[in-house]
Amino acid sequence: MRWYPVVLLLASLAGHAHAEIYRWVDDQGRVHFSQRPQPGSEEVVVKPQVIERDAQTRQSEENLRRIMEVRQTERDEEKALRLEQRKRQQLECDRMGKQLAQFDRRMYWYEEDASGKKVEVDTRRVQERRAEIQAMIRERC
Repeated sequence: MRWYPVVLLLASLAGHAHAEIYRWVDDQGRVHFSQRPQPGSEEVVVKPQVIERDAQTRQSEENLRRIMEVRQTERDEEKALRLEQRKRQQLECDRMGKQLAQFDRRMYWYEEDASGKKVEVDTRRVQERRAEIQAMIRERC
């Protein structure tokens, strides 16, 4: 029952979809066209025009479509590449952040000398390395 007004409206519009055109000639001999019949008018059947595109136009449209597809593919590839680069950069930033956190947690740093013994690293060298990592984080992250 809810659809009844919609169906009624569509049915009433269906009659308007087919326009009637009438042709008549006035007393001065001029030809007129109208949608309402006039005395002495005759109905004109209007056939829809189908405009064929020539082969060159169709070829141009096809070429344009192919170019647009190639450009879209290139944009998609560039987007995927940028996303991959951002992921790699984020992993590198995370790694450097963990290294920096180690500098804050550890009090003593050791490295092996030529004979394989653990030797404490000078505090100045540790601070220099920490500053290098901080600079890389500021620059890249």
